[in-house]
Amino acid sequence: MATNILQPPTKQETPRPSVTSLQEVAETIQIDALQYAHTKFTQPIRAAGLAEVLQRNDFIDYFKFGLAERIAKTLAAHDEHVQAIYYFDPNLSSDSETEAPAPLDPTVNLLVHVESKSAGHVSFIAALDKALTQQARELPSPIYSSLVSILNPILITAKDVDQKRGYAALLSSLYLKPRRVW
Repeated sequence: MATNILQPPTKQETPRPSVTSLQEVAETIQIDALQYAHTKFTQPIRAAGLAEVLQRNDFIDYFKFGLAERIAKTLAAHDEHVQAIYYFDPNLSSDSETEAPAPLDPTVNLLVHVESKSAGHVSFIAALDKALTQQARELPSPIYSSLVSILNPILITAKDVDQKRGYAALLSSLYLKPRRVW
């Protein structure tokens, strides 16, 4: 039976809005971040299996940055009080070419600049971290299989930034300057 497009749909024909679970969001974030990391390499490396590329420090670095960007967008979309989000990796330094490589660390470190800290921020971030960690454990890599938490969010306020207190001092750092991802 054809529906006349000029008539409003009946109650039975009205499509239900889709509700996306946090696990689906985490899966999408991970897939997008893996695709982002793959685009940073030449075809021979892209042709390698996921287990192989997850052994490369440079692939993990791009993957973590891809995760940071996508997580930042998710956090900002969830809460209007988020002012900015920065990604930093304490294992990277300006002397990284002269030092021995640091062991692979899958943690995504974020500075989340909020108007004020709230239980709502903390609980949403904890739930997102749980979903992301569960998703990451499925990756074919030993550094992800035993992961307890993939996300290290550090909430900072304008007062913290003004006083250069705690991790907010990184925003004016010369050696470990975080990169704004949102």
